[in-house]
Amino acid sequence: MQIGALAMPASISRPRYHLHKSMVDWDSTFAYDSQQGEVASASEFVQTLDNHSYCILRNSNVTKKDSWEARVMSIYSSLFSSKNLPTTVWNNGVLYLPEPLASAHKDFLIHNGWLVKYQPSQQGSIGGKTTEDAVEHFINRFLNSAARMQFICAAPDGAQLDVRDMVLDQLGDGHIFLLDLAAGNGAGTLAMLSLLCELRLQKAIPKLPVTVSIFAVDFSEDALCYYREMLDKLKPWLASVGLNLSLKTAVCDMAITGNFNEVLEHFFDDAKQQGVNRFICVISALSGVGKEGIEKMHDSLKMAAAWLSHSQRTSSWLWVEPFSSHTKKPWFRIFLDTIFLKLRKIAYTFSKKAESYEIKTEGLLLTELEPRHFDWYDPHALKVTKSHVVVTAFRNE
Repeated sequence: MQIGALAMPASISRPRYHLHKSMVDWDSTFAYDSQQGEVASASEFVQTLDNHSYCILRNSNVTKKDSWEARVMSIYSSLFSSKNLPTTVWNNGVLYLPEPLASAHKDFLIHNGWLVKYQPSQQGSIGGKTTEDAVEHFINRFLNSAARMQFICAAPDGAQLDVRDMVLDQLGDGHIFLLDLAAGNGAGTLAMLSLLCELRLQKAIPKLPVTVSIFAVDFSEDALCYYREMLDKLKPWLASVGLNLSLKTAVCDMAITGNFNEVLEHFFDDAKQQGVNRFICVISALSGVGKEGIEKMHDSLKMAAAWLSHSQRTSSWLWVEPFSSHTKKPWFRIFLDTIFLKLRKIAYTFSKKAESYEIKTEGLLLTELEPRHFDWYDPHALKVTKSHVVVTAFRNE
């Protein structure tokens, strides 16, 4: 199976699994009835995990204590489907943001006297360029960005399920470091974590303990402050289902590669000190800076991909954008190709060609980005609105 926009088989055989209760220790093996403990649906699987402490067997191979949680999520993602989405997330073809996330945003607006300025249909400038821009984007762009990320990670339309499964797998258990680039006010990452929390609360996915160490990078100190305040509001709710979060922020202009390199050193040093080698990089709504803006950050983005490509690291990259005049252009996909190839350690040449760029390689490239359209409920405006999104995701293996 290939990740993101790369080709996938039309259908994937979904094996059936057996759960065996461990009565003594994690290395014990027990007599086995081929019918007893068999599960065939995600809801059965979650219910079984909620009721008992189990180790997982597949083809008579017993997992060990240090790896059973990863196996649980691997098995679970093979069973999960849009039918498992609770009505609090997806109902009658409409996406709903988790109530605690929407309420945290609304309470923030009310506290600062900004709710009267909520007019999301207005066209805004680049987020965070000034204090005023950071405020405007937090008021009017936060929920739309959150809805796009939630739609991608929930996949209620049944499209690009490999992206959804990658998120479930990477953020399902254990300790992972999350690099949030051009993070802004954190709408994308906070929406992803809020969706996982809601799915756990509704018993749609297992409640395995997970620690997410977030490192958010942006050139706007104001936007990063809003990120921290929103996370602080959400932390108790997230922690109630075993999602333990920490946040470090770095004010950094990614157009200045030397400064960004120092940020990456701190990020990976921190992970090394904690013995973590699992990473996910998240980018949400960067395309608004345009071709020239991304070109200025290109070296930094490639640098992040190179650090994440290390053979001793398990790394994933998730890039979510609104479907727009920028993401329609060939130059945008070519930029994505360079990040994908860098993460996979595949040689290529990249050059400017007229008003666009050219890339040459013997490796596979990403396919065209396919727009996905959806309806979501705006909890502030109390109405259903439309949105459009494109996504690509890939791993370093």
